[in-house]
Amino acid sequence: MPEIVEVETIKNDLIRARILSQKIVDVKILKPSLINISKKAFVQKAKNSTLQNILRIGKYLIFDLKDKYLIIHLKMTGHIFLKDEDYILQKHEHIALIFENKKMLVYFDPRRFGKFYLRDDLSILNKLGCDILSKNFTFDTFYEKLKSKKKNIKTLLLDQNFIAGLGNIYVDEALFLAKIHPETFSQNLAKKKSQNLYSSIKKTISKAIKNRGTSLGNSRSNFSSIYEDFGNNQNHLLVHTKKTCPICFSKIKKIKVNQRTSHFCEKCQD
Repeated sequence: MPEIVEVETIKNDLIRARILSQKIVDVKILKPSLINISKKAFVQKAKNSTLQNILRIGKYLIFDLKDKYLIIHLKMTGHIFLKDEDYILQKHEHIALIFENKKMLVYFDPRRFGKFYLRDDLSILNKLGCDILSKNFTFDTFYEKLKSKKKNIKTLLLDQNFIAGLGNIYVDEALFLAKIHPETFSQNLAKKKSQNLYSSIKKTISKAIKNRGTSLGNSRSNFSSIYEDFGNNQNHLLVHTKKTCPICFSKIKKIKVNQRTSHFCEKCQD
């Protein structure tokens, strides 16, 4: 589930948590299937590396270890928690990085779809589209790409090679704000509608970051911060998981678009 908002929240919290410039003094790997190289090689390369910076591109969290990068994709149920070094790993906690300041970064993932990549560069991210929080995500480039594609808009916005960061929740919300039906074909969007969509994406993501992400439940599998605090944006959603439209009070429709459940108002979104 973690989308750009949730990964950005994790990144910002980790930067504020004073683990930058800290050395990784130990690595625990309980599920080697979650890493891209052997357990032995991963531990050897990560151990004694110093965390220089924490970045985010799309839905990927990136640890800059000076001469290498630890790239983390949380996928559907991955979480990052920050604990003290004496913390005992619990069920579904598969990887831990222990820092010299006695803090432990814990990876929790009930479905184990996530992945840790330890690499010399960021080339595995080269195919990603423009990150929607970067300065390069401008309306002109967005509109040009929209008109060059022949896909329904919901499918296109979920394509990480088109633009990077959006997932099902925030696409539903942005399309509602822009008054666009999820099955509208991208090349059929007029420039004004496209401008509305661009603005709606920016507004939706900005609001959700201020609300510290969306937690659609209260179990440990739902999104929470590195301190296991739930987000607040679920209380501000307009159509996703809602029953009635907040504008016209019609019943919210649910359809499958490219195997993803889409929530929309058929009266407000044409």
